[in-house]
Amino acid sequence: MRIGIFGGTFDPVHYGHLRPAEAVRQQLQLDELWLMPNRIPPHKAAASASVEQRLAMLALAQQEFPAFSICDIELKREVPSYSVVTLEELRDARPEDTFYFIMGTDSLVTLSTWHQWQRLFDLCHLVICGRDGWQLTAENPVWPAWQQRQSNATQHLSHAPTSAGEIIQLDIELQPYASTLLRQALANSDIAACQQAVPAAVLAFILQQQLYQS
Repeated sequence: MRIGIFGGTFDPVHYGHLRPAEAVRQQLQLDELWLMPNRIPPHKAAASASVEQRLAMLALAQQEFPAFSICDIELKREVPSYSVVTLEELRDARPEDTFYFIMGTDSLVTLSTWHQWQRLFDLCHLVICGRDGWQLTAENPVWPAWQQRQSNATQHLSHAPTSAGEIIQLDIELQPYASTLLRQALANSDIAACQQAVPAAVLAFILQQQLYQS
């Protein structure tokens, strides 16, 4: 099976996560798309919402995106979750499957700061969704790998399948939503600013739980 993995804190989950993930699923003809919330992210502050609350929000969002599944492998760890460790575990558990690890250009630009980042190319394909204001440049340590491994959806789907190693750049419609801005809006009781950004069931849960509100 061809499985897309979209990781994050999802604090809260919003259309800036969900719509690009669905576009990736369609463009690469993936069999499954997993949303993978983390518990202790190595590159971000800890989440404001609890593990249980973030899982509940993802389950509510999943009602609108039924092709998605939720993978809780990183929530079970008491230590920071490194993507390479997660992918090693998944490949060991499912050696016949091909994994597509989805990230924005901002993550690609900072990939050289990730734990054992070069090992990722042995474990998965990287799928890159554009982010405004971010561009990989020739002086970046990731640049040689990008030059050697870059592909697009048409090229990837046209040749014999490989299990890992490509950096697949996709043309994904950018979404003007960010969890940080949503948390700020909720702290200021600006509910209207969130209505177009978050599935209605998720927003109702946030308000019922009084999440992110000062």
